[in-house]
Amino acid sequence: MRFNADSATPAQTQDGTSVDVNGQHYVLRPLTVAGVNAVTAAPVRPVVDEPAEDVMQSGIGYQYKVGVGDVLHVIVWDHPELNNPGIGAQSGSAIQTGSAQTLAAQAVASSNGGDALGRVVQADGTIYYPYIGTLRVKGKTVPEIRAALTTGIARYVRAPQLDVSVVSFRSQKVYVTGEVKQPEVVPLTDVPVNVADAIGLAGGVTPEADLSGATLTRGKKQISIDLYRLLYLGDMRNNIRLVDGDIVDIPNRRIKKVFVMGEIAKPASLPMPTDGPYTLAEALNDAGGLNPLTSNARQLYLVRASGLNTTTVFHLDCSSPVAVALADQVVLSPRDIIYVDAASVTRFSRVISQMLPFAGGLADLKSLGM
Repeated sequence: MRFNADSATPAQTQDGTSVDVNGQHYVLRPLTVAGVNAVTAAPVRPVVDEPAEDVMQSGIGYQYKVGVGDVLHVIVWDHPELNNPGIGAQSGSAIQTGSAQTLAAQAVASSNGGDALGRVVQADGTIYYPYIGTLRVKGKTVPEIRAALTTGIARYVRAPQLDVSVVSFRSQKVYVTGEVKQPEVVPLTDVPVNVADAIGLAGGVTPEADLSGATLTRGKKQISIDLYRLLYLGDMRNNIRLVDGDIVDIPNRRIKKVFVMGEIAKPASLPMPTDGPYTLAEALNDAGGLNPLTSNARQLYLVRASGLNTTTVFHLDCSSPVAVALADQVVLSPRDIIYVDAASVTRFSRVISQMLPFAGGLADLKSLGM
């Protein structure tokens, strides 16, 4: 196996030598000190720009908006008959013993769209409350619901003292998937939930997590999140406040690998680190370096998919120490392929080694008179 640009008809372009092989377009570019900036590491996923107020972590001014399935608890002081009708008026002993009166009260509350703790927001976004009737609460905050109930009850109760609270948050949730210890569905409550909160509730990340490749999917948009900068460098710009339906996904490090092939001491697929850039020199060193007996140091290639049906091949002459220093400035991208060609004498030696057994067989046949 070797790279040979002469295997097809090359065309000289401004970007380098252009070759088309089997429907794939290749561009061969020499890697020099002047052209090292052309080798830029492409992001694994695109970063989607969003307004700062929509994604930042601050909880200032945050108010929970009630949704379908939430359970509201309404208390009207000095009027127990309005506190889930029939339940608030029962004695504690009756509730504990499950008396017939209590069971009847629970049945009445259920028939009115509530449960033993409060009022369940129905599928149409409403609750039923005595004297007021049907009240739409979906999309409203607790203070707004309190004001609406107070206005409605004031027609029957003088100066009502009323309080509303959400006793069960069931309408809104976010999802944490991927390399976390316990993938979790996290309910949203009256306390804002950020990315770090959600990951903590999922038990934290696993050792195989690709921290810099995490994503937040919000509707049809995907936002890149650098968890390494968030968790280890304190970059709170990545601690995005989550909204209903958000999906936080932390991929496996296996996706971010580079491949070192050819005349290398230890050909391998190397996972990229999550704590910074990974250079060509590091990858060569992690693979044991070039094989000093078989490699052609002048023929090192960095192969990178640069578009649909297009591959860019960067050529580096490593026969000089200056070129080795240059390799430390080349930042790799996930799925890059590093290939080192074999020396001419190595190819010749391998051809001879394959011919020797055949020649020996011919000599044996000749000695037998065949």
